[in-house]
Amino acid sequence: MFTLGVLSIILAALVALVVYGTVTVLKLKTEINHIFQQMHENQQLMHRLNEELNREVNLNAERMRTEANNDLSALSRDVNMIEQTLRNSMNAGFDATERLVHREDAEVRSYIDSRIDKLVDVYFDTQKTKRQIIKG
Repeated sequence: MFTLGVLSIILAALVALVVYGTVTVLKLKTEINHIFQQMHENQQLMHRLNEELNREVNLNAERMRTEANNDLSALSRDVNMIEQTLRNSMNAGFDATERLVHREDAEVRSYIDSRIDKLVDVYFDTQKTKRQIIKG
């Protein structure tokens, strides 16, 4: 009987060990399933966050590209306006210079004409005086 008692205790310990091992394995299996589920959820979250980040980066890049294009367009308009203003100023200056040159040319021609007229008058007066002296 003693042997039967020892065998029953060993069998009970063995059954307890098997039950404990089975419970531990089931707990580990549940924990592993939970970890896999969390990994899957984290992977989906990372994928979603990556897509959101890419979308945000693309939106920011597009906004910056649009702003840069607007700035370049405004700069181009400003440069064209300055260029046109300079052309207008230069043309006005050229026109004023041309008018001044024509006026000065007319004045110089008038002065030269008056000098020639005076020289001619002096010449004819001298000739008239010579004739009077000769007749005289």
